[in-house]
Amino acid sequence: MPLTESLTDVPVTEPYRASTSQGASNRSQFLLLQTIVVIVLSYELLFSFNTLLSSMVQALVVVALLLSVPSLMLVPAHLWEASWFIGALIVGDTAITSSIIYLSGDVGSDLYLTYFLIIFLAGSTHTLNQHIAFSAILCAVYGLILYWGSSETDLGLEGKLLRIPVLLIMATFYGAGAEAARRERKQKAGLIDSITALKQAEEEREKLILQLQDALANIKTLHGLLPICSLCKKIRDDTGYWNQIESYIRRYSDADFSHGICPECLNKRFPT
Repeated sequence: MPLTESLTDVPVTEPYRASTSQGASNRSQFLLLQTIVVIVLSYELLFSFNTLLSSMVQALVVVALLLSVPSLMLVPAHLWEASWFIGALIVGDTAITSSIIYLSGDVGSDLYLTYFLIIFLAGSTHTLNQHIAFSAILCAVYGLILYWGSSETDLGLEGKLLRIPVLLIMATFYGAGAEAARRERKQKAGLIDSITALKQAEEEREKLILQLQDALANIKTLHGLLPICSLCKKIRDDTGYWNQIESYIRRYSDADFSHGICPECLNKRFPT
């Protein structure tokens, strides 16, 4: 295999495969969460005792919520790989959830405080499991506070307790979004490292090629049997001509000659 081919055979399909796999994972995960959000919010809106909406408006809102799931299923696959789309989806769900809980009535500052703490946990925890665990503890404490702070005749307690699964689902939503963002940052860091390694390999390859080219340009080797006359020391070339040894070596190598007389020949030629 040629040297240049062996040095440039680098797999380039892994980033694409990883990106495609991440997009499919995000799609299935957030569609499932969106479906659960729609179910819980619809129940919250339809069965709340203190809702601020009429029955007609409630039905229209529920239909709109139900249509949000098939609408998301039509979203192109490449958008599920983009962090901005995941962020926009989370912000939109947060706005919708907050609005529906507010329109269902009996909303206090305790709910928004719990919301804030869940969002804070999404940014401060390192894994999705950690976020879900801390959020579950937070929601359990919030549920106990609601229960202990209500009276036996409080008809709105059921609607207030429905906030807990909503909060848990939104906590999972935030955690999944943060996890997707972490995966994307990790993937981008890996891509940057791969690009840097490829650039370094390319530089090394170019240096090696230049070194080999320079070595090949400076090397001329005489090899094989050289037919040389034992008397006059001429060398016969491939065409059958006899050449002076100096001219032959100059032609087939980068060597040159400087003529002189060795001590033995000097004594023979000019005896003292």
